[in-house]
Order: sequence, then structure tokens, then C-alpha cells
Amino acid sequence: MSTDWKMELYWRLPLFLQEASLSFYARRLDRLYYGVGYDYAVDRCKQMQNWSRAEIEAWQNHELGRIVEVAATQVPYYQTNWKTIQWKSVQSAEQLSLLPLLDKHVIRQHEKRFLVEKSCRNTLLVDSTSGTTGTALRIFKSPAMLPQYWAAYEVMVRNVAGVTREMPRAMMGGRPIIPGSANKPPYWRFNKYWRQLYLSSYHVSESTAPYYIEAMRSYGSEWLTGYGSTIAALAESAIKNNVPSFPLRAVIVSGDTLLPGMRTVIEEFFQCPCYDHYGQCEFVCMAMECPYGQQHLVPTVGMVEIIREDGTPCDPGEVGEIVATSLLNDAMPFIRYKTGDYAAWGGDGPCPCGNQNRTLTKLEGRVDDFLLTSDGRRIGRLSTAMKRSPTIHSAQLVQDRPGHGFLLIRPSEGYHASHGVAVVEDIVSRIGSFDLELIEVPEIPKTVRGKTRLVVRLDEHPSLQEVFQPLLDAAGQTAVA
Repeated sequence: MSTDWKMELYWRLPLFLQEASLSFYARRLDRLYYGVGYDYAVDRCKQMQNWSRAEIEAWQNHELGRIVEVAATQVPYYQTNWKTIQWKSVQSAEQLSLLPLLDKHVIRQHEKRFLVEKSCRNTLLVDSTSGTTGTALRIFKSPAMLPQYWAAYEVMVRNVAGVTREMPRAMMGGRPIIPGSANKPPYWRFNKYWRQLYLSSYHVSESTAPYYIEAMRSYGSEWLTGYGSTIAALAESAIKNNVPSFPLRAVIVSGDTLLPGMRTVIEEFFQCPCYDHYGQCEFVCMAMECPYGQQHLVPTVGMVEIIREDGTPCDPGEVGEIVATSLLNDAMPFIRYKTGDYAAWGGDGPCPCGNQNRTLTKLEGRVDDFLLTSDGRRIGRLSTAMKRSPTIHSAQLVQDRPGHGFLLIRPSEGYHASHGVAVVEDIVSRIGSFDLELIEVPEIPKTVRGKTRLVVRLDEHPSLQEVFQPLLDAAGQTAVA
């Protein structure tokens, strides 16, 4: 089997040991997230909420100068590529344009050259991006940055929504916490240490929705977080099955684009506000929606530019690509990192919530279709399955009918057919019975903005049939059933 052996071992454990392992893992993360430096960082974030725009910018400019100096003097990639650049002149956001833009593929090709020279690699933590296009990055982080990040998340995300980390919560993320073949409850596991009910994102349907909601009631969940598309699918399924509404304090969504219809059905069923949060595994920037619907940047995480294709800055209201510079990660600094997401600057007037930070609007991040299984389940946000495949340049799931689809893979250096098969097996292990054929292609079709959608359902996009048909016609010769 090519499936992750750790997950195979986890699934073979009795339920009580699975939940014990989740709590054990949470205890370890708790020390990393909320340990030394966390309380100080929380106090600083609370103080910053009362700062003026000028005070916030002065603090950010100081941190920018520090991180740029670290990059220029201690990181091999920047030392080589900034030799002719007057990097000492970069002291504010306006001067960031003196530095070159940073693409994901460059980081992937030169991963170790982005690490600070004097860092002890054995002490660094490693994470992967969600790999929305199938091209996950490995991100190295120093343990010291995590309390700062999670302090910002607590004060400027959770608290804005009226919740805290101490409150019991439910979560719908990308981790396959139960086998895809499971066809009866429980479709969840309970992390006792965090009082976190982790709900499977891969088993939501009209028939299973009542079990999900009853679990949330039984475990006393007070708020819910996770992918907006998955939470919306749960709310819609519950409404269609006449499940009574389940009031929560708040729902915080992230990881994909929250569409108006998703927000409506979430707020209707859970009888609470739905807040849209924006961030990335790269830790380069963060934004959170306030109670007045404005999405404010979180200043301690990073500095943001919005640029046109020619690299010039966008005017307010003009959509461009989000380019961000991390202020937290001293171990692997990302300077002027092209996120691949698009947005526009919001209005510059004061917000009734009192937050002085700039706002984003027209956010165009990850918009994907969902896979439709033969038993009616809607499966979204499968990007986490791509983390296991560093030799895959990009990938896309194309569905032609319920229960059947194609995984298009553009190979990269070092790719072997077994790597694609491993991704197919991983996806099927998450969602259960599904006929997924593998096709290697020279290019993955892109949107008009040059982005790659991870999932495309042809019944929802008939105009794309002529784009994908030539690729699918080759399936008979290259598909791996």
C-alpha cells in the first residue's frame, strides 16, 4: 500500500485509542502554540488593537527592516540574488518594490537555500502548504514564532468572533480522521484535551447530517471552524433533512472562498454570524472579517502588497495578486512572496468596529467545485492529499459523472508513475468508493487569471468540456484504473 503508514496504523487502533492519540498530539501542540512567549504576545496584540494606523505602520516598518536584514545577511538565496540590490534602503512597505518578487516554484527548487544559515535544522518544525494546485511547499518554522502566531490568531481572529480557544468547538478540516469506507457513525473523533470535536469532511450527506449535528450537541460544541464549503454542505444537508437548527456562538471559515450562498445557509442553520478568515500555511499574512463585514489585515503576521501583472501597485478597489512578506518566520523568511490569491484594497475610511488596519475586499482565493460520490456525498478541499507528492508539478481532479473522475497530473523532476498512484489511493482512502483514473498531462488547464482549480465538475461547467475533452480522450491510453 502507498497510503501513509501512520494513517494505516491510526485507523487500525480501537476508537478510544484513536481519540487518546489525538489528545496526546494536542497536548504536544499546546506546548508549542501556547507556551513560552504566548501570554506576552497576547498582551501586545491587545495593545495594538488600540493603536493608530501610524503606530501600526511604524511597528511594521521596524520589523520589516529586521527581517530584510536577516534575509540579506543570513539566508543563502537572498545573499546570492540581492548582491546588486540596495536592500538597506527597504525600510517601509513603499520601498518593498526595490526587491524582486518571489515565486513558489523558486522556493520548491531551492528549498534549503531559504533557511537561515545559523539555524539548527533539527529544532525547526516542518509543515506543508495545502498544495491547492498539487504543488505543496515545505515550510520550516522556528518554535519561537508559533506562540506569536497563535496569540495573533486568538486575539485578532477568535476573539473578534466572540469565541476563545478554551471554549468547546467543532472542526471540519482536511485530515482524514476516519476511513473513507466508513458507512456508519461515528463520523468524528473527539480530542478531549482541547475539547475539540473533529468532524470528517468526507462523509457529509443528507442521510449523515443528523448524526453530525447530534454529535455537536452531545459534545457541547459552542463554535465551529473549518472549510466554508464543507460547513455549508453540512448546513444545507441538515436543512434538507429537516434537522432542527443548532445555534452556535460563531462559525469561522477559512481555506477556501466563502461565497454568499454558503454564508446564507451557514448562518440560517447555525443561527449565528459566519466570519471569513484568510491565511496560509506559509505564515506570510492574515486577515479576519469583523462584525461589520470588513476583512482587516492582522499586522503582526506580515505586510501585504496588491499588484498588477506588470508588478505595479493596484489602486483601491482594483483586483490584483496578493504579495506578502512574513514578519514572523526568522528561520525561513519569505520576502515579497506571490501567494497566488487575488484581492483589492478596501475603503480607507474608519470602520465602526474600531480596527485601524487596512482591509481587503473582493478576495478571490481558492474556489473549487466538489466531487460528487455515487451515494450523494459532496467532497471538497482535497488539496491535503497532494502534500505527499513533491514530484508532482500540478494536479487537477476532473469529474464527468457521480462516483467517477480523472486525476490529471503534470509530472515534475523525479516523478514516477507510483507517485501518482499513491495520490489516487490517498484520495480514495479518504472518500471511500470512487473510480478515479490517472492521466499524465503536459499542462493543467488554468482559469483566465492563470490559477489552477483543484476540482472541476464538467456538469457544472459545460463550457469547459471542449477544454478538457482532448485530455480525457487520451485516458484510454494512459489512464491507470
